Amino acid sequence: MDLDWKRNLSNTDRIIRIAIGIILLALVFTKFVTKVWAVVAVIFALSQFVEAYFAY
Repeated sequence: MDLDWKRNLSNTDRIIRIAIGIILLALVFTKFVTKVWAVVAVIFALSQFVEAYFAY
């Protein structure tokens, strides 16, 4: 079995993922989202940044 590790995100996808991450972090920092949902939002935002950075 051969794994194919070529990039599959275009620049548009990367910009959208970064925008989603920024929006989620802004919602947490402005306290619009609190408690457990804030933790979930931060984890999801960080995952979006990682995916945008590595573009895989």
